[in-house]
Amino acid sequence: MSSTNGHDTSMRAALATAEAVASRPSPADKFNIDREGPAKRSAKLRALQQRFQRLNEYFDEAAAEIRASLERSPR
Repeated sequence: MSSTNGHDTSMRAALATAEAVASRPSPADKFNIDREGPAKRSAKLRALQQRFQRLNEYFDEAAAEIRASLERSPR
């Protein structure tokens, strides 16, 4: 199949497909979850755990203050 300017469009399509396939990560790379190493992931998880713990404490305190203010308010 040729275009009107003489270039083979099927060849262009094949080259574009080959380039797209080559730029995709391999299945091994795509599913490799150990890119950063266990120590780095462990540190990130520990930091997240501490952050969530602080948020949980903050929300517990805020809920306690709200409950206390509701008990103080006249009905």
